[in-house]
Amino acid sequence: MKFWELINRSDFLKDKFKNIEDHFKDIEINGISNNSKNIKKKFIFFAFTGNKTNGNLYINEARRNGASIVISKEEKGKDVIELTNRDYFKIYSHLCSSFYNKKPKNIIAVTGTNGKTSVTDFCRQIWNFYGLKSASIGTLGIRNPSEQHYHKTRNNLTTLDSSELNKQLSKLYDKQISYVALEASSHGIDQNRLDGINFNGAVFTNLSHDHLDYHKNMANYFGAKMKLFTDYLKDGTCVSINLDDQYGMELYNKIKTKNFKFVNFGFNEKCELKLIQIKKIEKIWQLEILYKNKLYKTDIGLVGHFQIYNALAAASICLGLGLKQDSIFKSLSYLQTVPGRMQIVNHPLCKATIIVDYAHTPNALENAILAVKKMNVSGKIYTLFGCGGERDHEKRSKMGEVAFKNSDFTIITDDNPRTEDPSLIRKSIINNNPIAIEIPGRDVAIKKAISFLKDDDVLIIAGKGHEQTQTIGIETLPFDDVAVVKNTLDRLNP
Repeated sequence: MKFWELINRSDFLKDKFKNIEDHFKDIEINGISNNSKNIKKKFIFFAFTGNKTNGNLYINEARRNGASIVISKEEKGKDVIELTNRDYFKIYSHLCSSFYNKKPKNIIAVTGTNGKTSVTDFCRQIWNFYGLKSASIGTLGIRNPSEQHYHKTRNNLTTLDSSELNKQLSKLYDKQISYVALEASSHGIDQNRLDGINFNGAVFTNLSHDHLDYHKNMANYFGAKMKLFTDYLKDGTCVSINLDDQYGMELYNKIKTKNFKFVNFGFNEKCELKLIQIKKIEKIWQLEILYKNKLYKTDIGLVGHFQIYNALAAASICLGLGLKQDSIFKSLSYLQTVPGRMQIVNHPLCKATIIVDYAHTPNALENAILAVKKMNVSGKIYTLFGCGGERDHEKRSKMGEVAFKNSDFTIITDDNPRTEDPSLIRKSIINNNPIAIEIPGRDVAIKKAISFLKDDDVLIIAGKGHEQTQTIGIETLPFDDVAVVKNTLDRLNP
């Protein structure tokens, strides 16, 4: 493909590159990346300048790897297109979307602090139940009908880099996937990674304290989430919002005059999908739901009250896309939990309950512990967690307060300390609270916590969930909470 062909696929790009020199127009393009290591022959190298890296320092490496065009704000040269406008990040995303222009027909974005991974996977499960070829993209990786497990992507971003995201969407199109649900993180939205993608559905789950190391305050954090609905969605897009969430209602009030197809969910009277009643019968949630003046009854067999909202979020957006309500509500009974989300690790000889969950915010941790309390636990509740290094410091003591208040015993250990001193992270969580037990080393802490358990006790291991690595210093090492639990139980119960 020639560069002028790439540009002419997008009105946005035609406007941004209308003054480029003629010799660029006939250059062959085989790919696009902002990572010099991923550059191959006839690629475009986008030299981003960020908080931690300066892409201009890697231009020569990109050239050696085969870059035919370099796009930069600072550098000059015969192969360099200089862009000085503030749409720099948008241009990159639109170029990637234009290059990988074949995409599945239906793409929905799910945003919020908690629940994104579960909602995207639940959408995929509902679509599969419905007989539609579908996939989910997010924290766990990529899952489609041809894969029994999640296909891991090259980085750990919730929302992929624009080049990788559009490339993966194109691959899903080639596999005849027609429905995709992807996680839209606040970082991804703020950094314009989703620009150029034509969404026909968007979901807002909730908002609580997280990522303030990046956004600085809740107003900015909310503003990043809201941008998905104000900047990315076209008229007629399906929108589903949790109106029982304070920020969800605020979002709805700000965008309700837009020409969207709303199918909001919750107990709130304004909801199109309205919860009427919830009953807990042993391990089953029995729901009564009102939709289009008709009452539906369905069951959900998932651990945690918050999973009801995740399931309804998925059901709501599927209704907005035009799927039949009878099949959708029937499919809710068959939803299966997502790896690392209130995942019970069973062992035939262990009578205690051990749960691994990704909860890494104060709100998510509280929800996880309260979910266990609603299981009518007759034993003690142990909560084990840590906090990541080089991330939001403010939430550490808040998570400690939540655990100390709601658990019988709290064990503070390490998460991904990165280059921070793990002992200082643990100290900031404990914050002089004498109730906590501090055990350095996550594997040691898990083994010790399991040794404390008696019949009918519950241990919640929070923070890492599905993750299979741990970053200590500059090293990323293999680590899996579920594997540590299983190995420990096997040794204790040979």
